[in-house]
Amino acid sequence: MRQFDRFPAEAEVRVFTPALGKSPAKGVLRDLSLSGGFICTSESVPVNSWVNLEIDHGSLGVIRTNAQVVRPGDQGFGAHFFWTDRKVFRSLRNLLVPFSDKEENEDSLLRKIWSTRLFNSPDSLVNTMISWCNNTFDLSEEGGKGEEFYEGTSPAIQKVYEKIRLFAPTSLPVLLEGETGTGKEVFARTVHRLSQNADGPLVAVNCGAIPQTLAESLLFGHEKGSFTGANTRQKGHFEEATGGTIFLDEIADLPLPIQVKLLRVLQERAFTRVGSQEEIPLSCRIVAASNKDLKREVREGRFRQDLYYRLEGVAVTLPPLRERVEDILPMARFLSRKLSTRMGLITKDFSAAAERLIQSHPWPGNVRDLANAIHRSLVVSRHIEILPEDLGLGGPVGSGTLRERKERYEREVLHSCLLRNAGNVARVSSELGISTPSVYNLMKKYSLHGV
Repeated sequence: MRQFDRFPAEAEVRVFTPALGKSPAKGVLRDLSLSGGFICTSESVPVNSWVNLEIDHGSLGVIRTNAQVVRPGDQGFGAHFFWTDRKVFRSLRNLLVPFSDKEENEDSLLRKIWSTRLFNSPDSLVNTMISWCNNTFDLSEEGGKGEEFYEGTSPAIQKVYEKIRLFAPTSLPVLLEGETGTGKEVFARTVHRLSQNADGPLVAVNCGAIPQTLAESLLFGHEKGSFTGANTRQKGHFEEATGGTIFLDEIADLPLPIQVKLLRVLQERAFTRVGSQEEIPLSCRIVAASNKDLKREVREGRFRQDLYYRLEGVAVTLPPLRERVEDILPMARFLSRKLSTRMGLITKDFSAAAERLIQSHPWPGNVRDLANAIHRSLVVSRHIEILPEDLGLGGPVGSGTLRERKERYEREVLHSCLLRNAGNVARVSSELGISTPSVYNLMKKYSLHGV
């Protein structure tokens, strides 16, 4: 994913690493991609070593992040950002193979997806990158079979699990409702894991991403020659889920004509591939989810009432994070450990001020919002613990006591000054108008020795 929009072909960069001592190496970042780039510099940096980067971008400001040296060369070295996972990128390319053709390979599709996301995002480059990776790779809670995820201990979430444990072993369809980011796919996996179909496949379908012209084929399959481009027989999602569970996410976004076809399938417990007369028995558990109020969608004519009743065998409303406050900090710690392990980083604790900020933040995007903030903090943190400003939840004023706000502002000013002056304490002392011992005391107080 090279040379994407809103970033210049080249950007000035400073590289901080113990191998170079206190003075950073200056260079130029080229061939920037979502996963890394090449840094042209005369300094020699050992392969696999960690580096702290300061990328100077005019319109977006200074971007600070960590990276690993992956391929040294005569004119510099390749750097791999720590917010991405190469194995996951390979998996994502494999998923895109059926949608690519000779003129457009998987990398090109991935590049288009990323460029569109970046173009439509109001955030800075680094925040957009982290958010995109987090949502695309579902880093928040994977909850798959054999994988750990944070269940929670709050009364609100325990009621959800009690209901799921009671009805999961039955054949009733399950409807999961709740705000965006509450973890509907995690709970769909839980239903599947506790069901009689646990040994079968779990097929997740994002109904909002299905084009209407392809919906019937994607859901129910097609025969060879049934339409232009149908060169082979293709199984649909329902057939792939035979013996397991199909998870219909964002079911409210399914076009009305396809709702009619889905209703018929649920009524008759059978479906046919496009271009075929052969009926295939419906043999999978149905779990649907929506972040919209389906009853309102029915009243306003956007969702069929008869389909709603077919899907609402068991309705489960997932509580937002603000209704399960007891789970916020434990979940933040869980996500920090999980993401640190995945990115090959040392797990860090949250400072007391960061914990208070996490606990008091409203988290409008719920678990996904929290996961994005934790992911960002791991990428940008350069100290022994995660500080409030690492979370990216606001400016230096933020929340907390007057003393905490003052200290956050003081630390940010000192940190910026040290970076501008490449760690030269004498120049920092002169610029800030304080004594050299005072600079050293503040550096010790805020753990800024490595700057």
